[in-house]
Amino acid sequence: MERVTRREVLGGSLAAVASVAGTSSFANEEGETAPLSGDDWIELECAIKEMVLDGNRVRLRAYNDQIPGPTITVTPGSTLRIRMKNSLPPYDSSAWDGDHNVPHGLDHTALHLHGMDVLPHLFVPLGTSDPLAPMIKIPPGEHLDYVFEIPEDHPPGLNWYHPHKHGATAVQAVSGMAGPLIVKGALDEVPEIKAARSIPLVIQDIGLFPSEDDPDLWTYEPVQNAIWQTYGGYVTINGERTSLNGGFTTGDYKLRYYLLNGEPFFRETHNDRTNEDTSPVPAQLTPQRFTLAPGEVVRFLMLNGSSDNLMPIVVDGHEVHLLAMDGVNFPQVRSIPATGYSETDGQLLLAPANRAEFLIKANATPGVYQIRQIPHDRQFLDSAAKVIAEIEVKGPAQDMALPGELPVPNREYPLIKPEEVSRVRQIVFTGSVPGIINKVVGGDYLINNAIYSEMEVPTVVDLDGVEEWHLSLKDAHHGGAEGHPFHIHVNAFEVVSIGGIKQPPGLIQDTIWVPLNETVVVRMRFKQYTGKAVYHCHILPHEDTGMMQNFLIVDPASRHDHS
Repeated sequence: MERVTRREVLGGSLAAVASVAGTSSFANEEGETAPLSGDDWIELECAIKEMVLDGNRVRLRAYNDQIPGPTITVTPGSTLRIRMKNSLPPYDSSAWDGDHNVPHGLDHTALHLHGMDVLPHLFVPLGTSDPLAPMIKIPPGEHLDYVFEIPEDHPPGLNWYHPHKHGATAVQAVSGMAGPLIVKGALDEVPEIKAARSIPLVIQDIGLFPSEDDPDLWTYEPVQNAIWQTYGGYVTINGERTSLNGGFTTGDYKLRYYLLNGEPFFRETHNDRTNEDTSPVPAQLTPQRFTLAPGEVVRFLMLNGSSDNLMPIVVDGHEVHLLAMDGVNFPQVRSIPATGYSETDGQLLLAPANRAEFLIKANATPGVYQIRQIPHDRQFLDSAAKVIAEIEVKGPAQDMALPGELPVPNREYPLIKPEEVSRVRQIVFTGSVPGIINKVVGGDYLINNAIYSEMEVPTVVDLDGVEEWHLSLKDAHHGGAEGHPFHIHVNAFEVVSIGGIKQPPGLIQDTIWVPLNETVVVRMRFKQYTGKAVYHCHILPHEDTGMMQNFLIVDPASRHDHS
């Protein structure tokens, strides 16, 4: 078992519907579900869901009437077939001027399997290599069938699915539309892991404003072109102040909840003090509690499915025995001490969209221990300390074993050697507030000084090519204001260094936090699939308003005038 510090670690016909085949609802512990077979179909239906959160009546959006959405379980070598049915109500975008980076079309949707090594699936048709291919937009009342062949060597681990219709992703996701996707495989057969209970920790945020037509309802249904002004607490349309209760936001909400497995554990309310750079008013709610026997080993599967919140995580009084990041396990368990961890990064640093799978061996001393987020100020607004869940250690003692060696995830090994790199690229996050390009939103969110364009492909890479990307974010004088999480579709990458600090080999991720005024170096091989895909900031309001770019994976034998 390898001991490292946190800074070093991260420094057709439907044969069955989702409720009965290959899926389950997330309760406090992971239900056993049969893997999907090649004959299974899953239906995911997105629709409005009304419920009560913390005593407030809320109108949300959900997959199959569940928040989080139903758990999808697959195995390497299987075929995943999903019918994505859109039952959202119509939305009036008649005032939209056609600017792709102004939120719009909140009634259209698309599906993304985040972290899965499958064919590109954001553009029409699935897997297209046409650089001029448009994005998928499923209208209300329609459906689209997605078919994915899961590679035989796909790593086992925790991934997830969420909407990815440009201009509507943030609103739909922060209303509840997201769910876990678990690949079962060799890691699950390690005796010490197989013997451990598996507990999901699916974290989501729910952003809300008072309804425009029901005084007793909270929802997120911004009028077209309505923008919430965090500093001031009012709504504008094209720069003019209105009397609307809510609008699209790149900052806070009137009311926001953080959920664990669908239950609220933390509340934020807008700070109404005017003319001050103020952060939301925080309130801790009663967290869920998991009971462990002294010496019991439990496997936690944690997803930071929040729309924008960076989460430095600590499990009080316990070593964290890290198995995997972003659905790819290490060849050896990496144990992070219970003390001496970074006061800013915690034992684990989870950017929005990151996943961590880890074991905890319950402390020999009975008591209540917290799983918590450390407070920080590395984003637009301060993120307060949060108790996500509690572990109560009690009962007869056990002495369960921890694993050491883990199965090698062959899709990612052997690791890339420096001499294999054929090209180095610079990816720079920039922006400005107030906006010069995106005047409706009032802020510019850019990559390499460019706002997203659906029909432009600034990056072309070779199938089986190896590249090194330097992801950076300059200071405030060069368009930097806060950190950004970088995410790329289709293939994962190895994290080589963060802020000049070399990382232990084998840290494979698909999303990585890029700190302000630092550079993150990653290497990737573009395996198996050609096609048009995207990379972007995974702060969803930034993505929706332009902090995204297309890239094209081409077979070098067919390359002509691409560069």
